[in-house]
Amino acid sequence: MAALEGFLVASLLLSCLASTSYGATFSSLQKTIVVSASHQQGKVLKAGEDEITVTWSYNNSFPAGTDSAYKTVKLKLCYAPVSQQDRAWRKTEDDLEKDKTCQHNIVSRPYSPSKSNITWTVKRDVPTATYFVRAYAYNSADEEVAIPVLCLRV
Repeated sequence: MAALEGFLVASLLLSCLASTSYGATFSSLQKTIVVSASHQQGKVLKAGEDEITVTWSYNNSFPAGTDSAYKTVKLKLCYAPVSQQDRAWRKTEDDLEKDKTCQHNIVSRPYSPSKSNITWTVKRDVPTATYFVRAYAYNSADEEVAIPVLCLRV
């Protein structure tokens, strides 16, 4: 019986380690995607009314094939540092599983190295803050493998 209990404890421990072993960090991700957004500079965008157009593509300064593992691109609206001050629930962490910066999804699309874009209406539940758009590239295991950065105010 003791051997069975030992086996169960060891199995549980190994499964927990396996599920947390990926642990991607911002500092480990390549910045292989170029992102831009069009909006009227200096204008505070109104939730539920105003739109931004986000454009993204592969950063051609990297060698061909660097993006061979990319399967999906997910665009997210993220709180800028000024909008994180005194708000722990928006805090940036290097560990992506602990990061709370990007709480608003914009779109998820199959990856293409060519130029892509989307016009997105700011959702009504997006609070007034200063944001940037981050594009996460994911591999077939749904793990983050690349990011860029862009700033805008919503």
